[in-house]
Amino acid sequence: MQRRLVWVITFVAGLFFLLEFVLPEEAPAWLGGFRNPLTPYLDGATKFLIVVATMAFLVGPVNLVRQHLPTALRRRKGWVESVVFFVFLAAGIVAQAYHAEGRTAVAMQAALDRLYGVLFYGLMLGFGASSMALLAFYLVSAAHRAFRVNNLEGGLMMASAVIILLGQVPLGDWLTQGLPEPVQLPSVAQWILTVPNTAVQRAVLLGACGGAFAAAVRQWLGVGTAQG
Repeated sequence: MQRRLVWVITFVAGLFFLLEFVLPEEAPAWLGGFRNPLTPYLDGATKFLIVVATMAFLVGPVNLVRQHLPTALRRRKGWVESVVFFVFLAAGIVAQAYHAEGRTAVAMQAALDRLYGVLFYGLMLGFGASSMALLAFYLVSAAHRAFRVNNLEGGLMMASAVIILLGQVPLGDWLTQGLPEPVQLPSVAQWILTVPNTAVQRAVLLGACGGAFAAAVRQWLGVGTAQG
């Protein structure tokens, strides 16, 4: 019953937004000139959607708190990391709340702004950049181990990877500095990134959008979720 109720709410909500978008705001005169009856309710439905999305967004921090709280209280393995999580969670909430509201004294507000800057620009962006750098290193290492130049496609991929890697560093510029500019490694690497790579990315994006659309339609219609 609960699954069917969720499916009915999902279907009705999806049908509402679909019809509101498809139906014209005002029909032609030869069709009676009626106005879209769903448009007046669009603002309220959108606000309700924002509220639901906010509640869903809070599920992540709530689950993290439920996971780390027993570990910190019972001093299980990794309890120090759990304590650090709670310290930064509290500091981030306080800094963000007072940074947004601005209801404290000038000196206190300046200190909170500095705390917000340290947490966001100093730590979070730094940790994010470090994580992406490590991920890029492991991706390159995995690609190097997985490459097998035993056919034409593998040779093209290897040649493209070498050209792009050399074209992004000063060594590639130095190796081909005596050649005409169109055939220098940086120029060739830029062409590979902007022409063939862009075409491949668009093709992958089209396929991903098609898959996402199919999954959304299945979820909307309750295919495989409302049986029983």
